[in-house]
Amino acid sequence: MNSHSIKSIQIPWGAWYLQPESLTINFPEQWTIQSFSTKNSRSIQNDLNKIKTSILHPFGTHPLAEIAQRKNSVAIVIEDISRPSKLDTIMDIVLEELEKTGVSRDQITIIGALGAHRPMTRMDYIKKLSKEICQSINIENHHPYENLEYLGESKTGTPIYVNKTYFNADLKIAIGTVIPHPLAGFGGGAKLILPGVSGIETLLGNHQAGVRGVGIGLGVITELREDIEDVCKTVGLDFSINLVSNPKREISGIFAGDFVQAHRQAIEFAKNAYSFFLPRLKREDKFDIAFFNLYPEDLEFTQSIKWINLFLSCASLLKRKAPCVIMTASPEGRGFHSLSGETGSKMFQNWSENPVVGPLLEKRKIIVFSPNLSKFDVFHSYSKNTLLFHEFSDIISNIRGDIPEDAKVALFPNSLSLPITK
Repeated sequence: MNSHSIKSIQIPWGAWYLQPESLTINFPEQWTIQSFSTKNSRSIQNDLNKIKTSILHPFGTHPLAEIAQRKNSVAIVIEDISRPSKLDTIMDIVLEELEKTGVSRDQITIIGALGAHRPMTRMDYIKKLSKEICQSINIENHHPYENLEYLGESKTGTPIYVNKTYFNADLKIAIGTVIPHPLAGFGGGAKLILPGVSGIETLLGNHQAGVRGVGIGLGVITELREDIEDVCKTVGLDFSINLVSNPKREISGIFAGDFVQAHRQAIEFAKNAYSFFLPRLKREDKFDIAFFNLYPEDLEFTQSIKWINLFLSCASLLKRKAPCVIMTASPEGRGFHSLSGETGSKMFQNWSENPVVGPLLEKRKIIVFSPNLSKFDVFHSYSKNTLLFHEFSDIISNIRGDIPEDAKVALFPNSLSLPITK
C-alpha cells in the first residue's frame, strides 16, 4: 500500500497504558468499511454535582451517611484494573459521606475485587483511585485461596467462601462498572462480591452451574446472575455503586443503593448506552471480513476471550468463511486467570477444544493483531492455526487473497457492545 491507496481509521487502543488511548489503522482505499459503534453517551466524569446527587439519592436503601452511623469498620470493594472506570471522584464523595458520620480513614479497608485475576500493583491502584487515596487508606488485594470465611451453600449448591476481611466489616460497600458479561448478563452489582471477593471453590461452583444447565446469556438477567445475588445476600452488601462507561472510558451513568435495585437501574441505562443495531443482510450483502477491537478490555490477552461473545452475536452479518481479526493492545501480554487461564487450573480449556465454540472457529481464518504477544501466548488459548501479526499492514497483505479487492468490512471498535437486531 502507498499513501494514495489507503484510508485511515482511528480506533481506541491501550486502556490505562497509552496517552492518548488511540491507534490509527490503514485499510485499502477500495474496501468499504462499516463501523458498528455504540453510542458515545454524554460523559459526567467531571460533573461533580451529577455524580454526588446520584450517590446521595440511592435506590432502595437509605443514604450512605445514614447507613454508616455507628459503624466501626468499613470495607470498600472496588473493581480491578481490567475494568474501564477511574474511581477517584466517586471515592472522594464516598469518603466525604463516611467522614460526616465520624468514620476515619484508619477504619476503612479498600479491597481489590480480583476474583481469579492477578493482584493489583500500587500503580494500578493509583490509576484507579489517585495517589492521595492510596497513601491515606489501607488497601488489600483479595486472595481467592486464603483469608476466607465459609458460609454454607447458595440455593443452586454453590459453596460460599468469602474474603474474611470483607465479611467481618461493619459496613460493606462495592463500586464497579456495569458491562456486558456472557455468564452474568452484566458486570457490576453483586458481581463485585462473586467472583470479586469470593474463594476459588465459590468461583468454580458458580461457573460450573452453566455446565449443569443453569441459564447464561449476554445482556440479560441470567440464572447465574441470580445465583450471584443469592450468594451476595448471604454475605452482605450494604451499599452498591454501579457505573456505566462510554466508549472513551468516561462515566456516563451512575446508580447507587441496594445491590439489586440500583443494579437494575444501571442495566436499563447500559442497554441503551452499549447497544447498536444489527442489520438483516441478504447473503450477497454480508461482510467479507470482520475486525473485533477489544478496547477497553485490552489490558491482557486473557480478557480477549470476550470477542467470542460479540462474534456469536454478529455472525449472521458475515459470510460463511469470512476471516475474523481479534485486535488487542495487551500491554501486559498473556495475562493471568487462576480459575480458567493457567495451564492446570480448574477450568482451563483451549477454545479450539470447546465443543460449541471450537467448530465455529475452525470454519474461519482467525487472526490476532497485537504488538505485545508471542505465538505461545496465542496458542495457549487458541488453535495453532491462528495467525499472529505485530504490524497491521501485515494482516492486510496476508488476507488479500482470501477476500475480494472491493471487500466489505465490519469493524467493531469497542468491546462494551450489545448487538440488537432490527
